Amino acid sequence: MSAVAAYLGFTGKSATGSARKQMSRWGIAAHSREPGRSGQSLYLAAQVRAAREARPGRGRHGAGRSEGGRFTTSADT
Repeated sequence: MSAVAAYLGFTGKSATGSARKQMSRWGIAAHSREPGRSGQSLYLAAQVRAAREARPGRGRHGAGRSEGGRFTTSADT
């Protein structure tokens, strides 16, 4: 899970918890677990990458300039 947290950009003490919650929101289930009592959940890298790439971009409601959002100007059309 710590590798997923780092890939998603989470840092600090709550990074693994934040990554776990994000995986749940995206509907990605753990593929397996590391052995031992403190073993972390393991996720398929392809699923995590695909979910991260499919999420909307940053900015005002994800509006892009080419989508005719509020950020277009008369020069862009």
